[in-house]
Amino acid sequence: MSQITNDRIYETDFYQWTIEQAQALREQNFQELDWENIIEEIEALGRSDYSAVASLLMREIEHRLKIDYANRPECDRHWRSEMVAFRKNIKRRLSPSMKPKLEKDFSEIYQDAVEIVLAKYDLNLPTTCPYNLEDLLP
Repeated sequence: MSQITNDRIYETDFYQWTIEQAQALREQNFQELDWENIIEEIEALGRSDYSAVASLLMREIEHRLKIDYANRPECDRHWRSEMVAFRKNIKRRLSPSMKPKLEKDFSEIYQDAVEIVLAKYDLNLPTTCPYNLEDLLP
């Protein structure tokens, strides 16, 4: 199949494209593979997984901040149960190679969590994260 045909199927029928690419891989028919789009899709998978973990970490920090600073004991139980769910999902998705990027992005992730909390509560939150990344990760 030509690159033009691969590109057309990729753009118009992604599901069919995935079936054809998987078949070509199984058959080791490398000349039929749409390498450019396969590479893009693999990179997108990695970004998607990282983004999901970073988002779950942000939500965990958000809930910890609410528990520690919002003084809403009637909500603590719910927030703690949410944190358990976030940690379980992080554990399922976290890869060792994500940790250095999470460390690099930790301040930004914290600031996003602060912004969410401050949208609902008028609180005086720390400018730097009071939590250690290693303590937040399962």
